[in-house]
Amino acid sequence: MATDVASPLSAPQEEVTPAVDDPVVVPVASDSVPSISQGARGGISLKLSSIPNHLHIGEIFPVTLKVTPIDVASGNIEYSLQGEEGIRIFSQTPVRRVRDDGVYDTFYFLVQSDTVRIPDIAAMVTSTGEVSPTLEGMVLSASPLSPPATYANVLADSFKVIDYKTTAYNQTSNIVVFTVKAKRCNIATFSLANVLSQGFESKLPNVDESVMTYYAIIPNNVKSLDFTIFNLSKNRYESMNIPIVVVDDAVSTQSDLSPTDFRHTELKVGAALFVAAISIGIYFWRRSRWYLYFSVLPLVYVVMVFLPNSTVCVKKGTPVYLLPITHGTVFETTAQESKLETENRVGNFVKVRLENEKVGWVNEHDFCSN
Repeated sequence: MATDVASPLSAPQEEVTPAVDDPVVVPVASDSVPSISQGARGGISLKLSSIPNHLHIGEIFPVTLKVTPIDVASGNIEYSLQGEEGIRIFSQTPVRRVRDDGVYDTFYFLVQSDTVRIPDIAAMVTSTGEVSPTLEGMVLSASPLSPPATYANVLADSFKVIDYKTTAYNQTSNIVVFTVKAKRCNIATFSLANVLSQGFESKLPNVDESVMTYYAIIPNNVKSLDFTIFNLSKNRYESMNIPIVVVDDAVSTQSDLSPTDFRHTELKVGAALFVAAISIGIYFWRRSRWYLYFSVLPLVYVVMVFLPNSTVCVKKGTPVYLLPITHGTVFETTAQESKLETENRVGNFVKVRLENEKVGWVNEHDFCSN
């Protein structure tokens, strides 16, 4: 079985589950535990230290093995797993804890059906060749969930939205981008109901803590993004809510391009001119140059607002991204070489407005050569 290996900006590799009759050999390296002098010993032994009482389909669950004697911690251990049913290994390298009474290695499995059989497990110390007796697997049951319509298809010990942002996507919809940290969660299955479009911008699956950045395009009359997850630690559904507060993009120019946003700009310009007029009036009253200097700031803002937006030439077939991320989601490609109006940049990405009025990001590597 292969284990997911992913960077924060790429999707995890597909996990491959071998046939149940094929043994899986899992090497476990030494974790720098000081070597203990070896005396006469009667071989190594395995024991199931902990197993869950009840499982849900889609849940990631731990199986902890106790390995004795403790001096095996100073060497490498290879595990052979075979005969499992209704599950696949989620974490190929076990989490190790060394205690006074033995070595505790914990594997994590993902439940895929209502009937589960934990695999037969044997261990071998590679330095000595000692092999434990095979620990016979056991059968468990798992129950399917009956989720609400807002279910986002994830189970987790904890699921926290740590950051979010909503910006205008086009004249009828907004785009919500949010970052989540979750524990004991198969984050790759996350999916929202009743959105126009959605997807991962990045995900890093890990049993201890998974992290993802996700986007959803929603109608602009939606006031909150609501979804439900199943909380494993509380054994119940938990509602999540992301308020929709549309903000100006942090890297947009001072002059927004859409008529609706420009009305907001007019208010800002009016306020800036009012502040400048008051500052100049006070200057003539008090004859203090500081008020004259202060009046320059709002006037500079007004001038910048009315400066025309710059344009950039992009090649035919240029991918247009939803977000300024290298491995982000491409929602459109340019049909021909085009000059597009820009709204500043983030790193190597420039925010542009397409001819169909959609807004996206292009990489400067796709600019025309001339």
